[in-house]
Amino acid sequence: MARFLSPEWFEDLQRHADPAGPAGDDPAAPPGTTVVEQVVRATPDGDVVYRIEVSAGRARLVWPVAGDAPPPDLRITTDWSTAVAVARGDVSTQGALMQGRLRFSGRPERLGLSAEALAGLDPVPARVRSETTYGEA
Repeated sequence: MARFLSPEWFEDLQRHADPAGPAGDDPAAPPGTTVVEQVVRATPDGDVVYRIEVSAGRARLVWPVAGDAPPPDLRITTDWSTAVAVARGDVSTQGALMQGRLRFSGRPERLGLSAEALAGLDPVPARVRSETTYGEA
């Protein structure tokens, strides 16, 4: 079982990902894609950055993020304990935002254009989610 946001967890995601995801291996997202970047500070492995690319009603998680990747449409920054609480369902994203535990930057209006496509998407396969562990930072 891999710990949430560890290199092994991301490897599990890649191993079990839906091959029909919206993008190939190119670090630049295809046209019409909304890119949300998540920055999680102070995980047991240090700061972790990954992206979720949404295109044509599908979501794909990208890690590692290439150093020359274009800026995301939206960047969400949080700490380890908040990321774990959201991932486990202990607090909603909206609740964490209202508590000031999430910081947003970028172009939120771009996200608004994709809100319908984002609703209900989960880039983490059920098998990976069920086997994920959550350690302390």
